[in-house]
Amino acid sequence: MTRKLNRLSLIKLFFSALIPFTIGLFTVITTIQQQKFSSAQREQDKQDALLSRKQSDLHAENLHKEKVYETYLDDVSELFTMNNSKDTLMKIRAKTLASLRQLDIERKKHLLLFLYDSELIYHSPEKAISSLLKVNEADFNGVNFRGTVDATCSFNYLYLHHVYLSKASFINCFIDRSNFSYSIMYKIDFTRTRFFRTSFRFAALNQADFSQGTFFEMDFVGASLVECNFTGVRWITQYMDFIGTNLTGAIISDQLLKRMKLHNSILPNGTWGPIVRKNLVVNGDAEQNDSLTNNTHPTGWTVSVPGRLSSIAYNSQNSTTGYGKYHFRVTPSYSLKLAVSMAQNISFDEFILLITAGMARYNVSIDYQCSGNQYGYMQLTFFDMNGLKYEPVYRETKSKMQIERLKLSNQFNREMHKVQLKVGFIRNLTYDDTSTYNEENYCIADNIQFFITKLN
Repeated sequence: MTRKLNRLSLIKLFFSALIPFTIGLFTVITTIQQQKFSSAQREQDKQDALLSRKQSDLHAENLHKEKVYETYLDDVSELFTMNNSKDTLMKIRAKTLASLRQLDIERKKHLLLFLYDSELIYHSPEKAISSLLKVNEADFNGVNFRGTVDATCSFNYLYLHHVYLSKASFINCFIDRSNFSYSIMYKIDFTRTRFFRTSFRFAALNQADFSQGTFFEMDFVGASLVECNFTGVRWITQYMDFIGTNLTGAIISDQLLKRMKLHNSILPNGTWGPIVRKNLVVNGDAEQNDSLTNNTHPTGWTVSVPGRLSSIAYNSQNSTTGYGKYHFRVTPSYSLKLAVSMAQNISFDEFILLITAGMARYNVSIDYQCSGNQYGYMQLTFFDMNGLKYEPVYRETKSKMQIERLKLSNQFNREMHKVQLKVGFIRNLTYDDTSTYNEENYCIADNIQFFITKLN
């Protein structure tokens, strides 16, 4: 009997304790749930506030960009109606570059169209290039033009020299007589676009897509076409200028490759195409004036003292086998007291890829024959693409009466883009002989050559 009472007491005790325990447990669970809900609510409030702030910032940013664009249109329109002077164009250029840095892609597109419609970047044949807006380094990255059934995409005489157009697109467009030279155009999309008489000289077009396009009289000299896509491209002309281009990894058919002028270029498989060997000097043999007996304005040359240098026919006294009919010398009627020279600027456009790859060498030579108190010299002054000069390279004759070939040869610096070749005639005061007749004191120069070769 006692044992039964003890069990009953324990059972009563258990149930009496279970009720407050259950209530306490419920209270704890409810409290935790409320805390979680409150925490979630606070987090949601934060997210809502952040989203609202972002929307507000985007709205403010959009208003700012719209204000920048509208102000630009008003300012440029006002400047443009005044005149088209150099000072005005400089002001428009400054406003253009500053505004582009603050605009989104869509407004950049409209700004480009505004410049084009205003003919500031429209280079028609009757317009001097000085009347165009210099848009060098303008940021048009990402702009998108697409021709559709409802809206055509057409540009004639578009002038976008040295601009940024990476990841931009001109899809299914018509582009004629336009200039994209020196522009940075990585991953640009030209799918199904028809090009006529357009220049991409020295443009950076790595991974550009020209697939299903049409080419007519195009200029790609010096362009970087690494991994470009030319799938399905149709060429109207028989041959196309791809001289000095880098086609490494380009997608292009063998049939098209055979129709490309690939001198001094890197082929899609990474090997070099044929290297052109030609004399870059214009009229280096004086023969381009053979219709005249005494031409004081040699073709291709700028004379330091006009009329003082001539291309003259050889005579029995100075005739030399192996040369043509004519040579260069100081004009006979001119008494040389100091120095006279003729100069020619030589561009390396077709060899830039070879030069920048560090694989080019120049070889220059002039044949002189000097007598009396005169001697000859040559001087090379190289320039980089920005017009900065290198230290001139100089060489002068040593012998008299005999034919002497002056030579200069060296590897190119990778930054060299052009050279001024100067050919000079100087009176040698050290050995001056006043008793010698003037006609016996002279130098003749002939066979002037400048070659670029590939290093092995």
